[in-house]
Amino acid sequence: MVRESPLPPRRSALQLALALLAPSASHAASQAAPVGYRSLRLRGAQNAPVSLWYPTRAKGAVEKAPYRHYISVARIVELLQGAQLPNLGWEFRLKADSPIQVDAPFASDAAASELQLARARHGAGPARCAVVFAHGYLGSRFDMLHLCERLAQKGFVVAAPDFPEGLSGAVPLGRVNRQLILEELISRLRREFGVEHLGIVGHSAGGGTATVSTMPFRCGRVAVAGLAAYAQPDPLLVVASEGDGVVPLGRVLKALPPDALSVEAVGAADVAAHRRLALLLRSGKGRGRAPCHISFLSAESNEAMVTLLSPLLPVARALRVPVLDFDTYLSLRDGPQVAEQVLPLIEDFFFYHAARAV
Repeated sequence: MVRESPLPPRRSALQLALALLAPSASHAASQAAPVGYRSLRLRGAQNAPVSLWYPTRAKGAVEKAPYRHYISVARIVELLQGAQLPNLGWEFRLKADSPIQVDAPFASDAAASELQLARARHGAGPARCAVVFAHGYLGSRFDMLHLCERLAQKGFVVAAPDFPEGLSGAVPLGRVNRQLILEELISRLRREFGVEHLGIVGHSAGGGTATVSTMPFRCGRVAVAGLAAYAQPDPLLVVASEGDGVVPLGRVLKALPPDALSVEAVGAADVAAHRRLALLLRSGKGRGRAPCHISFLSAESNEAMVTLLSPLLPVARALRVPVLDFDTYLSLRDGPQVAEQVLPLIEDFFFYHAARAV
């Protein structure tokens, strides 16, 4: 069922925090934890690179552009056209949305993080929680770096691996799949960070990864601009748009569980009252155009693609190569506005369920 909320469709993080239930709203008053960042490799999964965000107590230097984002033109051509090219690509330095300390030590005693304070309030006891981000087809582990940073500020360990279908070309095609990468990554999170409870969020094909994985994700699963049939017991949040030219809204609606509440704006009690929730973004008076497929990604990662690929767009059109809404995003450039609307919801969804996970 679809229900319209009386609240406006676009809200700031502060407005959302004020609107949510008191146990969730109270965590906004706490001071966010500093964020550490590092990269690692999964040796058993063809050296797949992983970006890692986590709480830290270090007070070192802050790096404004800590992310080395490599876009492989050779991998793009290989995936879209099946042709083999020499290794050709460019590296971009992406800016952080938050103060980031590279290679800072992990705060193993982060009992004062907002998440652990919330767990204490709800009698859940201390437990480390992690969220995995799964990118989509021709995506990147940096696609939702703005969300990853926000979650780490709340006290989560956040891990984003590159998959074989990624832009970086760092993982060989055909030698390892998403499930194997997830399994090794989660095993490492448990072993090295003592993670007990997990959540997962994915964009596009990563949304399918988030919903079909049979591993338990008690902190919840989030599917953004992509959804597979869902049969797991974990909490579920779906975000979809009628402006998506890659994964049509109708396809998402067909895959929604029958007991999911669909809303066109988030009401005060939706996150707390419904374990399965779908936010459907539509165009309309006072709303502007609905987001396209890649509007949900960070503006930084999108601008890297714009810089590299926009000169090639006429050629792609002439060859009828799928451009995955890239052309639509060039006219919208709505990443910051969509982030303002969507990220607080995802953050509060994970926070609410992680604070109560046992």
